[in-house]
Amino acid sequence: MEVILDRDAFLKGLQMVQNVVEPRQTLPILANVLLETEEGTVRLTATDLEVGARVSVPARVAGKGAITVSARKLAEIVKELPAAAVTLKVGDNAGVSLRCAGVTYKLVGMPPDDFPAVVPASPSAWLTLEAKILRDMLTQTSFAISHDETRYALNGVLFSLSSKEMRLVATDGHRLALSVRTLGDMGRPITGIVPRKAITEIMRVLGAGEEVQLGITENQFVLQMPNFVMTARLIEGQFPNYEAVIPKNHPGRLVIARAALTSALRRVSVMAEERNKPVKLTLAPASLKLAASSQDMGEAEETLDIDYAGEEVSIGFNSRYLLEAIAPVENEQVVLEFKDALSPGIVRSASEEGYCCVIMPMRI
Repeated sequence: MEVILDRDAFLKGLQMVQNVVEPRQTLPILANVLLETEEGTVRLTATDLEVGARVSVPARVAGKGAITVSARKLAEIVKELPAAAVTLKVGDNAGVSLRCAGVTYKLVGMPPDDFPAVVPASPSAWLTLEAKILRDMLTQTSFAISHDETRYALNGVLFSLSSKEMRLVATDGHRLALSVRTLGDMGRPITGIVPRKAITEIMRVLGAGEEVQLGITENQFVLQMPNFVMTARLIEGQFPNYEAVIPKNHPGRLVIARAALTSALRRVSVMAEERNKPVKLTLAPASLKLAASSQDMGEAEETLDIDYAGEEVSIGFNSRYLLEAIAPVENEQVVLEFKDALSPGIVRSASEEGYCCVIMPMRI
């Protein structure tokens, strides 16, 4: 095998797949990236058996073949190379030589025979959408993914594709984030829980301008972009009935400037207890008071002037949850909806429909 690649294109391809590789592997070959020649390209593949990624990089193929090399070390090397042509050649005993300008590297590779196949499923239907839409929807939900490994079904984002609508949902039991968009017709409804690692990698590789294709089968999620494909084994388990969690109406509704609320929350939460950062919000006519205290450190309080004429409501929240719920809102104003101190609150955008985050209250 002998190929000549552009250094920048080679590096970009490696960066799109290398994070799939786990630092610690039970199988040594899973620490490697598979390089295979195709007509006018080199195909780079990485997998941890749960998530797989494959990208094609343009190349001049002087000799066909395949080899696996340490993904981390190869990316480190290519990153330091000058912007020039890179020649990669496989010699005897899986030895790999890399030449660029005046520098030469010799790497110990492994034969590709034992590398697990990354085989994308063939969904019955594909959903085509702009990459920016998918990125926005993931930004609006991924922060609420649970990190509790005992609640396995919550360790990902629920994709629910139905007739002309896509819903993404994530919850950790303390908050629930929902993002909805009207898109092309998928035919029969399809759902699947995509694991957290795949969500992280999708958000990392998504650009702004291209289109992406999504497909879901009984046990696999597939994402396709030009010259790139990612597969992920779906999480088995029952996702909670999220629609039952979202309150249908709230008597207290406040429209407030996103920047002002975010700044006040950050200032006040400095004095909140470290473990779960509780902040008490008191909503009264024409004012919103934020307060936090710590037995060891002291207390903080801030009052914002607002346009509100309803009844007084006091409710406590984890301030980090509030800040993370507000962050995806691109509009200058957010909507906070309250009922009472024991009922969940909701964060929405003032003008963009399709996003909401339900947050359970705290006793303060």
